[in-house]
Amino acid sequence: MIIIATSDVHSPRYLLYYMASLSRHAEDCKKASLVIWAGDMVERGRVEALRPVLEATQRKCPEARIVAVFGNEEYMSREHEFVRAYDNVVWLNDSYIVVEEEGKSIAIYGSRGALDRPTRWQRRNIPGIETIYKRRAERMKIVLSQLRNRTDIVIVVTHYAPTYLTLEGEKQEIWPELGSRAVERALLEARPDIAIHGHAHNSRRLEAMLDGIRVLNVAFPARKDITIVKL
Repeated sequence: MIIIATSDVHSPRYLLYYMASLSRHAEDCKKASLVIWAGDMVERGRVEALRPVLEATQRKCPEARIVAVFGNEEYMSREHEFVRAYDNVVWLNDSYIVVEEEGKSIAIYGSRGALDRPTRWQRRNIPGIETIYKRRAERMKIVLSQLRNRTDIVIVVTHYAPTYLTLEGEKQEIWPELGSRAVERALLEARPDIAIHGHAHNSRRLEAMLDGIRVLNVAFPARKDITIVKL
């Protein structure tokens, strides 16, 4: 099974580079069963900016189901607009789907994720953001544990980093505003197979093992490319 994963295209900022990357990996894209977008696929909540991203993806990955989570640039206040405008994308928002592939059941749980320290903007503009992040991590642990017992492969997709391991290269003092140790603890308890995230544009460690859990930072600005995941 081939999965194409990316995030942080910030369309239109990196749109042409994303399209070129899809072309470079044309054969894998044709065979891909899933495309995963780990958030921030548009710039500043621009709902219409996702259209060329979607069209380019569908041209190059015609057989793939597109699964997405929201990032901080897909504003919470506009989630319903993205869902309504792009109903052929599976939007996961602290929710999951299960797909069957080659006799295996594969669960994909998606969420924005959480931060250990909300940004100054979030503290000013999102009431109760600390509580939201705490509950999000708790829900993730419960649902992932259930999926672990019911399915063969469990993949978790978040926008924010679920561990600090893949934040190396970012300024260490802002790591709490890029990822979450609470989510890391949830993963260590629930034991998914793969954790995919974005958000960390300057990361130099793009892949890590978290006690046997494969963690991938698929942020396009960090990789300068899409990510091919083969199960």
